[in-house]
Amino acid sequence: MDTPQLILRLQLLQRRLYEMADDLGNLTDPEIVAVSEEADRLIVQLQRLRRIEAEEKKKNAGLSSGTVLAGSQPAEEVG
Repeated sequence: MDTPQLILRLQLLQRRLYEMADDLGNLTDPEIVAVSEEADRLIVQLQRLRRIEAEEKKKNAGLSSGTVLAGSQPAEEVG
């Protein structure tokens, strides 16, 4: 699942949790706990994806600056 899909799924679970809590009135109900645990798993997955995306951006930024330097001429010696 990619980031937008995870966010959408998490939003749907959040709405479901609100509705269940309103209907059941007991946050320790096994159904609410199960949905909450699923939301927790999605949050962890989303954090991992975002960390990987940030690392790739950082890596790509380093590569693009490295390619600019790779084409430069060596420094001349000062006599």
